[in-house]
Amino acid sequence: MRVLTFAKGEVPASKIRKFEAGYAALKKEPLPPGLEQSYLLKNTEKPETYTIVSIWESREALEKMRSSDSEPAAPALFKKFGATPQLEIHEAVNTILNPSKEQRYRATVDQGEE
Repeated sequence: MRVLTFAKGEVPASKIRKFEAGYAALKKEPLPPGLEQSYLLKNTEKPETYTIVSIWESREALEKMRSSDSEPAAPALFKKFGATPQLEIHEAVNTILNPSKEQRYRATVDQGEE
């Protein structure tokens, strides 16, 4: 079962550009095993509020990453730019995909979910 993590925080306005650039720089780093996707979301009503959503192939993959010696990238990024992230973990219990987009989506993730 897929697991999603949410790291949410308020980034000081003076650091927003550097925060966004810091997230973009993560694309150049090797991904931890089991991390399928990650999104940087910006709140449209509160532009200093960001959420990083990470999709993991399983709870085991997430726990393996969390048990390593290094701090997870999402919370570390928020802290680097003066934000204190709130963290949540959710299990994906069901999924709805637009049939016209499903083939493209499935090509980017592990086929073993269902």
